[in-house]
Amino acid sequence: MEQFLDILLNIGALIFVFVAIGFCVFSHELGHFLAAKWRGLHIDAFSIGFRPIWRKKINGVEYRIGWLPFGGYVELPQVDATDAVPKAADGTELPRAKALDRVITAVAGPLFNILSGLLLGCIVWLVGMPQDSPKMREITVLEVEEGSPEFLAGLRPGDKIVSLNGEPFFDTWAKFYSRIVFTVGKVTLGIIRDGKPLEITYTPIDNPNAPGTLAAEKITYPFFTPLIPIELTPEKDSPAARAGIRAGDLLVKINGEPVHEYEEFQLALDQAGNRPIPLTIRRGGEMLEMTVTPEPIPGLPAEFTRYLIGVIMTYHKDQPGVFVQEIVPNSPAQEAGLKTGDRLIAIDGRNLTSSTAMAERVQELKTTPFRLTIERDGKEETLTLQAREVRPHSIGVTIALLNHPTPFQQLEDTVVMSYQSLRGILVGLANKLGMTEQTSTIKASHMSGPLGIGLVLFNSVRYSSLISGIYFVVIISFALAIFNLFPLPVLDGGHILFGIIEIVFKKPLPTVILKGLSVVFVTLLIGLMLYVTFSDAKRVYRNFAPTSAATERGLPEKLPQPEKSDAATPQP
Repeated sequence: MEQFLDILLNIGALIFVFVAIGFCVFSHELGHFLAAKWRGLHIDAFSIGFRPIWRKKINGVEYRIGWLPFGGYVELPQVDATDAVPKAADGTELPRAKALDRVITAVAGPLFNILSGLLLGCIVWLVGMPQDSPKMREITVLEVEEGSPEFLAGLRPGDKIVSLNGEPFFDTWAKFYSRIVFTVGKVTLGIIRDGKPLEITYTPIDNPNAPGTLAAEKITYPFFTPLIPIELTPEKDSPAARAGIRAGDLLVKINGEPVHEYEEFQLALDQAGNRPIPLTIRRGGEMLEMTVTPEPIPGLPAEFTRYLIGVIMTYHKDQPGVFVQEIVPNSPAQEAGLKTGDRLIAIDGRNLTSSTAMAERVQELKTTPFRLTIERDGKEETLTLQAREVRPHSIGVTIALLNHPTPFQQLEDTVVMSYQSLRGILVGLANKLGMTEQTSTIKASHMSGPLGIGLVLFNSVRYSSLISGIYFVVIISFALAIFNLFPLPVLDGGHILFGIIEIVFKKPLPTVILKGLSVVFVTLLIGLMLYVTFSDAKRVYRNFAPTSAATERGLPEKLPQPEKSDAATPQP
């Protein structure tokens, strides 16, 4: 039953991907189509997708649906400025379209993408987007990895970050570190330590321990751990209320361990089951210790039950097999004597080739004891483990982490992100060519084409929520408009540029120049698409291959040294 449900969810997410991409393409091409109709231009065909599997001619226009849903087009022979004598599909010669008509038709595609993005953005605005953390005006540092750029520059646990690159902030944690990601050159953090304002400056580098796919993408990520405030609101007569938790209390630790995100909080509750669990609560300036007993969430089907041994697994680049990265305290793995660094070889005599195989076998065995063969210090050992049944539990609190950005805020965010991405790519390229000393970890390989976009949409719906998927459709729609407005000959922006030049100078550019530019930029665009598709293919492989999520822990061998000293400097 669980596998059948998983298949249905995958199919549903895949359908969403095709519908979402089709919607973005359709709205873009619909803009061109309606504008061409309005301006009286000849239209040969209107297609969604490539390689038609269905076509029908209505009032002189052939409507098509292709089996490759990664684009679309409207055949407008009069808009192509490279044709001295435009011709219809049947060979009939057509008059050249006026420059203003070509500009209006070209603008309409990106305009409709923006309008459709704003329309969907209203849904995100009304429903709200899940956030990774509340918005914060200051960030308290819990831990700093020794030897990291931040540590060498002087950042220490307990420091309160109050500004980034000289500017105050009011951001979620994800928004805050994205500002670091898109920073060109050095990062300056304004901090408060013992009541005194200080500044530290460092050059960010890619973090091999970054969460999710950031490590594999080799994008910078902070080497310090923030204190993420999780604000609790207890329900009436709930375990939280009986334990003395009040509305507005901030969760700091659970089981004595700092809580970095909501998922850690929920996992700790599930693993505790009906056993009391200690919480550290911050109320105003006071730290309180409380004990609360979780209760199972009623009414959930059996599919929500998991069987866990309390092991976080990883892979080492130069060694085969699955390794223990971390042991969950008070877990079956800890009780059985499993240790960090152990290599997992076999479970009940079956060789282990991936963490996925390990997890699946544990789920099959449920609470049946099994033998786990490991390698430790070059010697093989066999341990006996028994997975613990974990059902979703709750202490009866609500955690409101929803953001309601207006449609225009979503548009502004996409424009800013597009600008920062392009700037980062160009700075990184210029740095490699020796043209600048500025640095950036943003590369052309971080761009995404249809394959990468499809993967993002699939993961957002499959593993997050429908509203997350809709939010990414909004971003994609806006980004498609921005990309097409670049003034390159093969894009809408190129048609707009050539039309404006013709309007200003009262005559078009010579056809031979337009054709030459088109050939050059078509070749460059095809090369870029192949490169981006190759990068996307690697992401898909990392996402679905057994070793996709694993990276070896540790810092790079060489780190940039601070310019002056290893201590934070007071602000003037």
